[in-house]
Amino acid sequence: MADQRSSPSAVPSDAVRAAVTVALGVYLVGLLLTVLGNSSSGSSALVRTIKGRLFAPWLVPAWLDLGFEHHLTHGVPEDADHALEIRAMAPPRSEPAVLRLPGAAGGERAARWRRLARAIATGGAGDPAVLAAAVGRGAFAVLDAQDVRVRVLRRPLPERGAAPDDGDPRQVYAARVRLVDGELQLLPSEPRGEVAPLVRPRMAAP
Repeated sequence: MADQRSSPSAVPSDAVRAAVTVALGVYLVGLLLTVLGNSSSGSSALVRTIKGRLFAPWLVPAWLDLGFEHHLTHGVPEDADHALEIRAMAPPRSEPAVLRLPGAAGGERAARWRRLARAIATGGAGDPAVLAAAVGRGAFAVLDAQDVRVRVLRRPLPERGAAPDDGDPRQVYAARVRLVDGELQLLPSEPRGEVAPLVRPRMAAP
């Protein structure tokens, strides 16, 4: 009866197994450096340099070098919910013409309006004036007016351990958008500075 066991030649030699072990070890080190070096806030310059020069060419084609630094929240005021309010400066009717976004909308549609309001307030998507002007221009037909005031309102984040704040949101951006002779104008509202008291010079003693 013939021997059914594998012949010694079918088993990888010690040199081949050692080479495969070293290659796997180097590749796993590259994966570890990718995790350590993919965050701009938690990696050193040395780790980012080694990872970028040695391991990035291997990891990118395999879709293993994906960015993952997307914070949920840092607890800063900009992380609070933002909303838009567009009000006609001279409403065509007796009642005030106001458009609030996202209003009663929900889901992804409401999330898009909140992201737009946050971008206007923080300037995270370019020039806030351009975005505010586009929002005001888009509300002309809805409000039946060509002179509107665009406001971004922010609901403050509650303190840790405190109850949610159901009070009025705070204004973080405001601008007037109007159409004059076919030209779109934006007049940002500047915060009022503190007024210094008037100091009269003392009369010289006789």
